[in-house]
Amino acid sequence: MTQEQLDLNTGRLLIREMSAADAPRLAALGGVPEVARMMLSLTAPWPVAAAQAWIEAAPYRQRPGFRAGIALPGTGLIGAIGLYNETPPTLAYFIAPEWAGQGYASEAARAVLAHGFTALGVREVAADHFTDNPASGRILRKLGFIETGEAMGESAARLEPARLTLYRLTRTDFEATTCNS
Repeated sequence: MTQEQLDLNTGRLLIREMSAADAPRLAALGGVPEVARMMLSLTAPWPVAAAQAWIEAAPYRQRPGFRAGIALPGTGLIGAIGLYNETPPTLAYFIAPEWAGQGYASEAARAVLAHGFTALGVREVAADHFTDNPASGRILRKLGFIETGEAMGESAARLEPARLTLYRLTRTDFEATTCNS
């Protein structure tokens, strides 16, 4: 049985659906150059209208293909996370720089992956990161992702393509990592 609305509570964070009211804050967080250049579709600056369209393009519908806000109670949004509808579904996330390094990205990703594997029936998830973002690679490996290769990727906030490191995670590997952490 799946839940109709996305509302994942990790203890420190709330992973929740976003609305148009979140667009100004999301644009401010994601439109920072050091964040936008690590994502494929964000720009720096990121116009509020573009952030609103980004939210509206991927609502939660009890299957991969959604984006959600990462909220810190008392603070509000500190980032975003998505499980994109690709084959296999792809995990992507960002945390604003002022909240980086506190385990929030790992915590949010763990909750979304657990939801994907259990409630949504996902069997495998892909992820990638630009190689000049080693912190994201550490997060993915901590979650049990296995490096599978490299590719070139383009970001709307970069002037030219850059190297990506590619990863895969099966439900079995995720469960083994979760049990051992």
